[in-house]
Amino acid sequence: MDVDYARVAHYLRYNVWVDDAFHGYLFERGFHIKEFIEQGYGLPYVSHSCRYFRALTLEDEVEIQLTVTDLDEKGFTLRYRIMKAGAVAAEGEVVRRCIQQAPPKSVEMPQALRQSLRAIAEA
Repeated sequence: MDVDYARVAHYLRYNVWVDDAFHGYLFERGFHIKEFIEQGYGLPYVSHSCRYFRALTLEDEVEIQLTVTDLDEKGFTLRYRIMKAGAVAAEGEVVRRCIQQAPPKSVEMPQALRQSLRAIAEA
């Protein structure tokens, strides 16, 4: 269920919005997350935190602001802010690591991914 009885978006929905924005940003820069996964890689969450300031409904128009910090060869922190009508509705961060899927282990990110992440970091 995406909303509760008051039509407020479920808190897990925020993660979907942030991931969609992140994947869209990568796609616009020529990095295709689907191909990355098909090549046997993954970018799992290592940790996640979010603070909620305003309730959102599924009909709300929001802006997702992204920033990358702590970028190294194997991972990064994605900080985000979800804005509604110019006000912060939620903000948080996700720590992600690059892995190979089989057998699962941390590996260096492909150069193309690091370049796209640097562009977010420098924006």
